[in-house]
Amino acid sequence: MLYSLKSYLKFLLASTNQHGVHSPFVYGLLTKCIYQKQHLEKQLPTLLAEQHPQSTKDFRFKKKQLIHNKIASYFKSNEILLLDKSILTKNIISLARPNSCITQTKDFIKKQVAGKKFDMVVINTSNNTQHIGELFEKILESAQQNCVFIFEGIHSTKATTKAWQAIVDSKKTTVSIDGFYHGLVFLKKDQEKQHFTLRM
Repeated sequence: MLYSLKSYLKFLLASTNQHGVHSPFVYGLLTKCIYQKQHLEKQLPTLLAEQHPQSTKDFRFKKKQLIHNKIASYFKSNEILLLDKSILTKNIISLARPNSCITQTKDFIKKQVAGKKFDMVVINTSNNTQHIGELFEKILESAQQNCVFIFEGIHSTKATTKAWQAIVDSKKTTVSIDGFYHGLVFLKKDQEKQHFTLRM
């Protein structure tokens, strides 16, 4: 808890919003996706009450779930890998992309995804038994060039923060965004390597 608090204070000092972004791609992501209010925000309290009643008053939990929906909708994701046991997360993504194929599993096993190429990957670091850096490298083989990775809990412990930094530094990562509760990674080959610390 103390580590997360210290990390959050550092994040507040270093982070910015769309006004500090000079990348057209990231600026568009913020203004047209992340910061846009959606109809789901009215539906979310009902979904939370049904599936996560203890989280109905937790603003951070609601915000976390909205990110998945917004990103899936914005990028029109069709083949989604969800490394998270939460049924709620799956349902919220499905609201954005009802015809998408969502593969949900707690641990990544190549046999389960044979022949698939994902354009969106969600990794809950707290629910995953595999090292997220190694996990990222394994999933790259099954990721499309335009794939977006969403890492949850990147500052929950020193170990996850260190692993997140290694992913940011990876040669395969071109654009990365630290949103404290979420880390976003893009593999876009037409983009120069950039890293952003943004309030999302």
